[in-house]
Amino acid sequence: MLPGLILAAASNPRRPAGSPILLACSGGLDSQVLMHAAASVLPRQSFVVAHVQHGLQAQAGQWLALCESGAAALGLPFIAHHLPPLPARPPGGIEAWARGQRYRALAWMAEQAGATVVLTAHHANDQWETHRLRRLRGAGALGLGAMRGESRLPLAPERLLLRPFLGLDRREILAYAHAQGLDWVEDPSNQDPRYARNRVRRLLAETLSQDPGSLQAGLAEIDEFQRRADTARRQARQDLATCSLFLASRKQHPAIGGPLGEDAGPRVCLSRASLARLPEERAAEALRLWLEDLGCRMPSRSQLSQMLRQLRDACSTHARMRHDDRWLLRYRDCIDAAAALPQPLVPVWFRWSGQPHIDIGGQRFLFLPGAGEGIDAAWLAGTDLLMDQARGSDRLQLAPKGHLRTWKNLSQEHGIPPWIRAALPVLRHAGGIVHAAPFGFNRRAGGGESTADSPRVRIEWVAPACVARWL
Repeated sequence: MLPGLILAAASNPRRPAGSPILLACSGGLDSQVLMHAAASVLPRQSFVVAHVQHGLQAQAGQWLALCESGAAALGLPFIAHHLPPLPARPPGGIEAWARGQRYRALAWMAEQAGATVVLTAHHANDQWETHRLRRLRGAGALGLGAMRGESRLPLAPERLLLRPFLGLDRREILAYAHAQGLDWVEDPSNQDPRYARNRVRRLLAETLSQDPGSLQAGLAEIDEFQRRADTARRQARQDLATCSLFLASRKQHPAIGGPLGEDAGPRVCLSRASLARLPEERAAEALRLWLEDLGCRMPSRSQLSQMLRQLRDACSTHARMRHDDRWLLRYRDCIDAAAALPQPLVPVWFRWSGQPHIDIGGQRFLFLPGAGEGIDAAWLAGTDLLMDQARGSDRLQLAPKGHLRTWKNLSQEHGIPPWIRAALPVLRHAGGIVHAAPFGFNRRAGGGESTADSPRVRIEWVAPACVARWL
């Protein structure tokens, strides 16, 4: 029966023909059975065994060795990934940190192996535990549906996550392991009552000992939640489409290639106003679905309520908060997300020596023939320049007879969100500002008003991709 489930998963129509499968193996009972059953029905070259070493237990090295030797005995390719050290205060606790890091590692290893499908050994007991945990944490309809046999891989939604054993009682997996004479390891932390899942697992064991049929009853309840979740998801998908904003990023200079000149492409954001027009529960589910599309883990009901307060309801013009190693951001009507925010500039002194472009402090500036416009070339070549952060009170004159405007007012008029303003450079000299990104030449720069026929230089700033997406 178990090999047949593996074969059915490998035949999933969403798996491109011939693409490898990544099989997650921890060294525990379930994943050892998954590896053995897969090797019994799939060609050896069709999948890769992957182990994530958390480094949280003294025996972690032994578990890695068991997985590697087991894969070698079956003639299977093997890769492993070591997680970074556990932070002193992991956000969400150790369990949440380990789960997030594990999926991040699986996504990375799937990319390295060229795998479009990842198999894990979650079974019916895991499903019941997940449902109970989410109920305790106040999850909504989508969360109470627990795990799916087929879903998108967290943090890599372009890849497929399959759980072929999700309908199996753990006792069936244990019976297979004994029949095949398999070895596995037991994680001692699974007995630690400090972890919520272990407390729920103990409750499940007590319930099953008194009523063996309760697991199937629990799975039937989860199925009902999944049907409700599917209905809610269809509505949420429609609402999400209604709330979506498709924003194009600023185009880069066509002559410049490489990382600094890449076009970040369009991004999908949410309209705060559209989200506010939805009924409360539908707004919450639309936001959940948006987070899922981003590859984030699902927030609890209390976390989601806080997100709605900050991203949709707060009176301020902007907001930002962290969730699952991502920034959730709002500026005016646009709700956005990013894995990282641009870092503030570090001031650097330099001098232009006639070159067509300068890369300095992670910024690129082009120096182009001015054709009568721009800065006097001789003056510029003899002037020390400081690449610096702008200040809100900096005053600029952008048009020949234009009024002086503060940099802060210009940023607000151009809709530049606050979280990138410290990453926008200005070029200063002793007498003031020469150039302010992304606005251009400051006509009150000084030193650039020589004869009409003297060579002049026009400065252009090439926005890094991490900044260009918001311009």
